[in-house]
Amino acid sequence: MRDAVRQLRSVAELACRDLLHEWRVSLCLALAIAAVLAPLLVLFGLKSGIVDTLTAQMKSDPRNLEIVWRLNGSLDRDWLERLRANPRVGFAVPSTRTLAATLDLAAADGKGLEDVDLMPTDAGDPLFGVEDAVPQGLGELALTHEAADKLGVSAGMSVEGVVYRNLHQQRQVLRLSLRVSAVLAESVHSGWGAFVSLPLLEALEHYRDGYAVPELGVADGASPTSGASRYARLRLYARSLEAVPGLAESLRAQGYDVSTRSKDIELVKNIDHALSFLFRLIAGGGIAGCVLSLGASLWASVERKRRDLALLRLVGIRNTVLAGFPAIQAAGVAAAGIALAFAAYFAAAEAINRTFRADLSREEFVCRLLPNDGVTAAFLTESLAVLAALIAVTAVLRIEPGESLREN
Repeated sequence: MRDAVRQLRSVAELACRDLLHEWRVSLCLALAIAAVLAPLLVLFGLKSGIVDTLTAQMKSDPRNLEIVWRLNGSLDRDWLERLRANPRVGFAVPSTRTLAATLDLAAADGKGLEDVDLMPTDAGDPLFGVEDAVPQGLGELALTHEAADKLGVSAGMSVEGVVYRNLHQQRQVLRLSLRVSAVLAESVHSGWGAFVSLPLLEALEHYRDGYAVPELGVADGASPTSGASRYARLRLYARSLEAVPGLAESLRAQGYDVSTRSKDIELVKNIDHALSFLFRLIAGGGIAGCVLSLGASLWASVERKRRDLALLRLVGIRNTVLAGFPAIQAAGVAAAGIALAFAAYFAAAEAINRTFRADLSREEFVCRLLPNDGVTAAFLTESLAVLAALIAVTAVLRIEPGESLREN
């Protein structure tokens, strides 16, 4: 065993010395490997970077998780509780009828907005940032960026809400002082809108329907009917992008008309599949050609050094140990090719990312190769190089010690 290890060490040293002696040939082989591997690394980096960036952008936009209720319906509390218990649901809050969910707003300086859409909200609303305070009770609301800009107000200021109704053939007006708890980012919601608590939204609906609403200081009107509350719509968000299609299909199967941004999600998946197919196609052809080229070069090298290798056999080097000569050289050439390929990749990736830097955040990249993917690529390259050396290994195994004497 010790003798075999000693012989293997000697063969490895000879193989390395031979590579250095024929450095021009070795460099050409390394460049050939780099010429195949570098474009594959860039292509895979583009695939990972583009898909990961698009996925991250979609995940960072809560609107992609939304399942939109298209028509008013009749939803009871029990059904809502079962829906909220669904592991695919991230956020759900019921809403009133569309026509009842509007409000006129006026700022202290006289600026105003008519028919502002009201949307229910609650703790955990994905549209609210970490620093945005969710409105509570009957005296607060949160405004969209456009609505706040039009009114000229910011968080902490107050606005007046105005609601009209006709009761007993008389036009009545309800005025509410509402504190702005937060102004949402422009990117999460467009248009004029306001987010309020569900109790306030229900109270406004009751007011419009002609009921007395003591919590808003309205005594005029019919007494509210008793019974379980039912809702017309729902603000619903899935827990993840992957859960959106399944949750939407489940609701459609129950007869609800809903819509999602599934086309955008499918677009990212299609880009991933297309780039994966393109990568496999190019990688398959490039790797096959590289393996055959390297294998043929190593076989030719063995044939040129046949007498020298036979002499090693004659001095006692085992045939199986000597077979490691081309395999070690293949591994060495592959290591040099990998180093050159990664150097080319990093230069190309930096140039690509700099070109698109203006359209990306600091954490986003167009071309990015993860460390695990880089290690895998290096390992596969070394494995394929050693596999290519099998062509030369078979030639070594056929060498007889006497060949060195006959050629002399």
